[in-house]
Amino acid sequence: MQPEEIEREIEIGVVRAFGWAVIEFETALYQKFLIMSASSSLMTEDMFKKYLRDMEAKGYISPVDFQRKRAWKRLVIESEMDEEILTPDEVRAFIEKARESEKKTQKLKKPESENVVSESKALAENILQYLEIGMPSRIKIKRRIGEPTLIDHVEAMHHALADSREDFLKYVRKNLPRVYEDIEKILDSKGEEVVLRSLRVIESGQRIYPPQ
Repeated sequence: MQPEEIEREIEIGVVRAFGWAVIEFETALYQKFLIMSASSSLMTEDMFKKYLRDMEAKGYISPVDFQRKRAWKRLVIESEMDEEILTPDEVRAFIEKARESEKKTQKLKKPESENVVSESKALAENILQYLEIGMPSRIKIKRRIGEPTLIDHVEAMHHALADSREDFLKYVRKNLPRVYEDIEKILDSKGEEVVLRSLRVIESGQRIYPPQ
């Protein structure tokens, strides 16, 4: 048996010596280990203490003062000791690989808020195009006093939709009948919240409005 394998067997034997206990006095742990590990029964107490310190360095156990006596606390169970231990270089390589993977994921996936803004702007452009089509031709040439501008329609549609879907469609049917079906399809496919955001985008001036 290789030295590494012998050391591994001793460490497992120490953990087994705890039994169901989480904390055990050092002297009692040593005696239990000798009884349970016949092949290592010639181990001296000093040798046993050295193994305990090595196991502490590996994170298997930790020293505690219990009832003013030297004791040890078990931090792992036997099955956890069978897991492969990575070297420091392997740990660094693993972390670096994880970071690279995260960077690639971030490049491929936009934040949700950015997607929402992009969708709202695109839909705002679409709505404006329909409104330009829906407005009477004479308004595009020379608007009469009192006739609503394109922005007036946008604001009115915003307020109507904020009240209800029915008020919104009623306004479009009455004032922009040429594009009623198109606007209704947008509302059905995108939903009220998205259309409201897009109307706010137009009102906030995030697009240069066409001549009115």
